[in-house]
Amino acid sequence: GVPKSEALEALILKETEKLERFFERIVSCRVRVHQAYKRQAQPFGVHIEIGVPGDTIVVDEEPDPRTEQAHRDPERAIRDAFRTAGRRVEDYARRLRASRV
Repeated sequence: GVPKSEALEALILKETEKLERFFERIVSCRVRVHQAYKRQAQPFGVHIEIGVPGDTIVVDEEPDPRTEQAHRDPERAIRDAFRTAGRRVEDYARRLRASRV
């Protein structure tokens, strides 16, 4: 629902690479940036699926009325979603290490 943009693709790639700091064995990462309605003033949502061995970590950042203004900028919405993804990947890696002990 969002036109392709080299700038957004570069940001997504950069943010995806940062996830590897938390866990090097990420298998895949799919990202979808969308708007609820195709009007320019609508906030952006971001859906991220991160494949890890034996599981998938899903981050679904839909526009929230409390942060709707901030998410009118797709770059900010992407960064916020990847911050959440980073925490979840880090938690996954921590649980995996704890289960091996």
